[in-house]
This record gives sequence, C-alpha cells and structure tokens, in this order.
Amino acid sequence: MKSIFTLLSLLLLINYGSLSAQQITAPGGAKFLVELGGEFGGEEILTVYFEEGGDQKMRAGQGGYAAVGGEFHFKNLKSFMLRGSVGFKYVTTAADNANIRLTRFPINLVGYYRINEDFRLGAGLTTHQLIRFKGDGFVPDADLSSGLGGRFEFGWRWVALTYTAINYKNEFDYSFSANSIGVAFSFTFPQD
Repeated sequence: MKSIFTLLSLLLLINYGSLSAQQITAPGGAKFLVELGGEFGGEEILTVYFEEGGDQKMRAGQGGYAAVGGEFHFKNLKSFMLRGSVGFKYVTTAADNANIRLTRFPINLVGYYRINEDFRLGAGLTTHQLIRFKGDGFVPDADLSSGLGGRFEFGWRWVALTYTAINYKNEFDYSFSANSIGVAFSFTFPQD
C-alpha cells in the first residue's frame, strides 16, 4: 500500500502540469522547483556518547534535505499557487568510528496564499517514505513508516520558516513524533 501511494504521488506531481494545462497561466504558469533546507525537532531516537566526553542526541525530525518538484500558478486564482516536491532528508552523528544515520524521502504537496509578491503562507500534506535508520553495528538497524502529516510555511521571497507535523512508526507499531521546525531556501526556474 505504501508503494502504491508513493507511486501515485509521484505520478500526480509529474503529470499535474499536463492534467490541468487549461487552468495554468502561460507563460510562467509552471516552474521547476529546487529546495534546500534544515529541520530540527522530534523525539529523541538515540544518544551517542563520545570517548573524549560529550554526547550527541539524534532526533526523528532533524536533518538537512534537498528536494525537486514544481510550482504551479493558476489563471483565475492570482493569489494562490501550488508546490509539489520529492526530496531526500539525511542526518548523521559526529562519531569518527561510526556512520549512524537516518534517511527518508519526504513528499510534499502544499498550497500557498500569496499575501503579495514577496510574502506567502502555505499549508499542505506531507508523507515520508523509505525511512531507514542505520546503526552501523553499534545499535540495530530499523525500517520505519509514516502516514500523512501536515506541512506549514511562512515565506518571504526565497526563504521560509517551516513546520512539519508527522509521526513515524517502528515494526512494533510504536508511534513517535518526527515533528520539526526548519528553514527552507527555494528557487524556481525559469525566473519571471
């Protein structure tokens, strides 16, 4: 079921421009989107203790990410736009002798109200797929899952503050928070 949802989401994002070509303004109605960001938060999933002292906490919502997708503007709704993206999110520890990491593929579909040319408010859906925790032999590996969550943004030009509300589940059906706050930098092509 998860694979079917992922495939349908990707097909929707890829084909959205051709499915609603009559409603999208031309030229510049559909743009290529590139987004980079960092997020922090979520429940603690691991604490790494270093030999020289100190420790590092790994949290379920934290990580840096890169995403690609599309931005769509509509002819009859000048203050509304839609963005869809698929990304890769990654976090690791600072340990020299281990590569403990958490990876996942966020899929976002967010609608935006454009307050003016520079400011926007966004709300939409997110899901994280192929969530993998690798313990590198120090702790057990784990495959996790997520359902649908919410994504909210307040943006100014190419930078936005983000909040993601989502839960992960392990193989024992234990649910924990991967909620996060972050900063995103987004760029669209072609430019107006």
